[in-house]
Amino acid sequence: MEDSRSYAGNIGLLMNMNNKKLLILDGLSELALAQDFYRGCLQAQIDAEYCDLESLPRRRLYFVSKFIGKLKSIFSRRYAINFAKLARTDPNAIKKAIMTSSPTHILVFRYAYRFIKPQVLQSYARALNCKIYLYDTDSCNLFPDQNEFIYFIEKELPIYDEIFSFSKVATDFFTKTRKLPAIYFPYGSNPVTREPVQARPIDVLFVGKASFRRIFLLEYIKDKVSIYGNRWNRSYPMISPELQNRIVNRTVWGNDLTDLMLQSKIVLNITNSNFYCVETGLNLRIFEVLATGGFLLTDHYEEIAELFEIGKEIETYSSARELREKVEYYLNHEEERIQIAAAGKKKFYELYTWEQRAKDFSLKVGLSDQP
Repeated sequence: MEDSRSYAGNIGLLMNMNNKKLLILDGLSELALAQDFYRGCLQAQIDAEYCDLESLPRRRLYFVSKFIGKLKSIFSRRYAINFAKLARTDPNAIKKAIMTSSPTHILVFRYAYRFIKPQVLQSYARALNCKIYLYDTDSCNLFPDQNEFIYFIEKELPIYDEIFSFSKVATDFFTKTRKLPAIYFPYGSNPVTREPVQARPIDVLFVGKASFRRIFLLEYIKDKVSIYGNRWNRSYPMISPELQNRIVNRTVWGNDLTDLMLQSKIVLNITNSNFYCVETGLNLRIFEVLATGGFLLTDHYEEIAELFEIGKEIETYSSARELREKVEYYLNHEEERIQIAAAGKKKFYELYTWEQRAKDFSLKVGLSDQP
């Protein structure tokens, strides 16, 4: 666990005087999402602590019980793993983290069920008379596994006092179909202080994993796009030689990603198919691009049009043909492209830094009483 007091001296933080405290339980530590939100809390002068669930000790005989559970599911012909038996973290380690922190509010990022049985986590929170919330960061990725998604919505979601979701579509599903308390709460990103490269040598940048939909779209701009991401080499039989020549087959994160975006005239977002199929997809990339002052071109769906003004703050496309047309147009209309990028950057810094997102969260759950 990382104590917020260790950061206090670095940023001149004044701890809340209302004895309210937030504990962040990170179920998505392979990304920096929860850690960035945590730092946003500190910048917003919210008393917070951070705990990486993945780093806690595993429960005894976890791998044995997981193996037996899978065998039972296969031989029973049900092909449904009992997810309640797959919680991999020692529950006493999570209990110790919670009791040591003694928070008034707990925020779980992504999900808890892969680490601890949801009802056990709820009992720990209730023992402290502590409110417990979920930040649903990617529930759409559970759609392909029906058993897992059903377990998530039936066993985990009901334990929360409120669910904050990155997706308006998911929020509507939780509230209208499942009658659960949920709030639409889009992502944020970190401020970027570096200035863009003036010449911007990359015409169109796409960063992400290979998928059939992405390959299909990128073939339409194969003479303009530069692609970075892993697993593209596995898809080479489906990719033209011209597009293969535009691929750098490696993962890009952090400062490397920022550097590439600062060098790009257009940054392209092609939403994960699991999100796109249900018309949602405000992923992190959207906010990362706007933080750099980049020109964002992304898939069109109603959700994004409610947050940003299309053609004024960002641009969108609805087909491969439109993608090609807008790439050609904005590469040839630099002044208009720069104006849109500047407006998008302004909107981001007004509403979507992690510090501002932390302030918005704290007001909604009663951690603070002033914006």
